Amino acid sequence: MLSIGSFSLVTGLSITALRHYDDVGLLPPAYVDPDTGYRRYGQDQISQARLYAALRRLRMPVDAMRAVHERGLDTVLAEHREHLQAQADSLTQLIETVDHYLEKGIPVNTKRITQVTIVADEPQTSIAFYRNAFDASYHQEINSLQFGTYPDDDFFLLTIANAERHPWSGGPTKFGLLVDDLDAAHARALAAGAVEIESPIDTPWKPRSSIVMDPGGNHIDLYQG
Repeated sequence: MLSIGSFSLVTGLSITALRHYDDVGLLPPAYVDPDTGYRRYGQDQISQARLYAALRRLRMPVDAMRAVHERGLDTVLAEHREHLQAQADSLTQLIETVDHYLEKGIPVNTKRITQVTIVADEPQTSIAFYRNAFDASYHQEINSLQFGTYPDDDFFLLTIANAERHPWSGGPTKFGLLVDDLDAAHARALAAGAVEIESPIDTPWKPRSSIVMDPGGNHIDLYQG
């Protein structure tokens, strides 16, 4: 049997971490002295503790470590990698925003529409369409597609509501998007599954524009930015 100090040395887990893992039931000691409360660990616990030490260095939460024995190490590692990648993408986006502010300054007192909600019978189809057609990123926690970067002028949220859970008596939605290259964006939308309502056209009272219908029946006015 090893004392908590000796066990810490051979496993790479700090004494504080070992006490915490005992408290949460992740790695209880093999024996606890009823009189002194001293913890003792068995030799057969070393490999398990070393695994937790390695996962701890990856900043894996306790619940994910606990799931290793039920779901397998490879599965848990893959899910943790996705979580880390999402954090990395978020940090990359923040860095890009900082760079943008350094170049153009920070916008203030901007008032404009930043969110529109549409109803879709098949939300996943609509999500895939907007990703492929406009490079929008999807945030599952808010059921929204994000265009641009907050709080820049190009930031815009398109929320996807399920028609069964969110009945909308007004029917399909019609909204507009500014794009860098209208003709290219129009063609890309058609290739992604849109239906052409109006081909690109020049008019004297507004930018060059076109109209397409997404897979959910919503109309999108595209405008040359």
